Amino acid sequence: MKSFAIASLLLSAPAALALPDVVAQALPEGCASYPGYNEDTGIAGPWVLQTVDTENAAINGFSDISVYSIAYNPATDRKPTIRWGFINFPNDNKYAKTPLQCQDGVLHARPATDLTAAGAPTNYQWTPLVIAPYPYAANLMYKIEGEEVKIFEHYIDGVKQPGAFIGGYDNSTTWGFQYQPANQGSSGLDYFSIRLLGPNSADPTTGEALRANETRGFIKILG
Repeated sequence: MKSFAIASLLLSAPAALALPDVVAQALPEGCASYPGYNEDTGIAGPWVLQTVDTENAAINGFSDISVYSIAYNPATDRKPTIRWGFINFPNDNKYAKTPLQCQDGVLHARPATDLTAAGAPTNYQWTPLVIAPYPYAANLMYKIEGEEVKIFEHYIDGVKQPGAFIGGYDNSTTWGFQYQPANQGSSGLDYFSIRLLGPNSADPTTGEALRANETRGFIKILG
């Protein structure tokens, strides 16, 4: 009941901000385009991500967490493992965040990459991030092959907006946010899954541009 109540509150929150009409301009590839770049190490960061101008005002300004999918077959596996993981956003901003940085020219996160025999997350390490290679499910993920995450500046009426924003294919920087109830891979937390929205991101079955209760927003680097 608690999860349902929280979800109802967030999903019924008024859209205090309409999605701005922005022009996204891609920055040059490489870590030098990211905030906090260190020429000596070639690393930018660490920092976290932040939701900006989301249509669901209840999660505006929230920072990222990691959620993972568990692989375990008791007939063949000695212990559970992490199949792959996602960068998402919590339904409550008080929870610990997943740090990100750019290294070796690629955006990385520092999530758990394995599980103990008891199923607890472990082996936290810097891991490359990609955008899943499915336009209708272009999640921000790790431990899979995918499309490059890109960094952008935003302009409104020709005026540069503060900060740097993440996006990807077709120069899209608009993300969809959809509430998800807690599961094993979210450490028992309700959260909002994210996917990059673009020309081919509509549901392939229904043809709808957005999923049920999905709202739009941008994601910037907080650093």
